[in-house]
Amino acid sequence: MNPTALQIGKLVRAPLLLFALPAVLVAFATARHGQLVLARNAVAEGEVWRLWSGHWVHFSASHLLWNLAVLLPVGMWLERLRPGLLWRHVLVATPLVSCAILTLEPGLQTYGGLSALATSVVVLLALHQCRTARAGRWLWISVLALVAAKILAEARFGGAGFARYESATVRTAWSAHAAGALAAVFHQAWMQWKEDGASGKVTSASPGWPSRARPAARSAASPPRRRGPSGTARRSTPPRAPSA
Repeated sequence: MNPTALQIGKLVRAPLLLFALPAVLVAFATARHGQLVLARNAVAEGEVWRLWSGHWVHFSASHLLWNLAVLLPVGMWLERLRPGLLWRHVLVATPLVSCAILTLEPGLQTYGGLSALATSVVVLLALHQCRTARAGRWLWISVLALVAAKILAEARFGGAGFARYESATVRTAWSAHAAGALAAVFHQAWMQWKEDGASGKVTSASPGWPSRARPAARSAASPPRRRGPSGTARRSTPPRAPSA
């Protein structure tokens, strides 16, 4: 088989298995939505699996498609740069985001959708590129600024963005997107701390740029230099003993 096709298959596999396949299966299993959606009362009664499963329940086809339109390409990009990071991040960030939603919005009874994880993966990719990419750094800083502006606009004005919901009672939870972004920030900070600690490095004010090594100190055994008549430096040599 073509090596390029194999490589593409590996990149597509993670976001497909993590996001697209389970979300589509849940979309067709509408009778199970009540058992999977993130529901405050059900979690309080011990149904903790909803902290994970609720993110794969969507409230319309538009809601699902727009989330996958973001997650599939961004997930492939992140998987190409850091294989395995997407799996680890989703596993840990999903319940943390759910707990943050239930804490930040006490009036919210149910939540569903992959938009919080989409925000989280976008922010994680942008932070990774800001740290490691040599070129295009300002592009990724702009991506982070746009994500922050979008969350602030949702908190101030509400709105569903591009998605359209089947029920008028469904609204966008800006706290979910903010929690997803913060989960990515904490994950990136933890990875950076872990990598720097393992390599014995001291982080500089500009992460991602290699620090210049200090010049080695002059050996004490090296003879001193002195200026010659022409202004050039030359090493002084000990006087030669007279011959017999």
